[in-house]
Amino acid sequence: MADAPLPTDDRDAGDGHATPRWVKIFALVALALLVLFVVVHLAGGGMGSHLP
Repeated sequence: MADAPLPTDDRDAGDGHATPRWVKIFALVALALLVLFVVVHLAGGGMGSHLP
């Protein structure tokens, strides 16, 4: 059994990337939009015109 292959992780596609690139890009864009939303609201410029 010395030549038996080592078990591989099924989550890894074998190319060194466990998460697809489009998922990482989507998450990065969503995070950037969230940060922008928070900054605008903290600066006092958000949703003010929609309130009575």
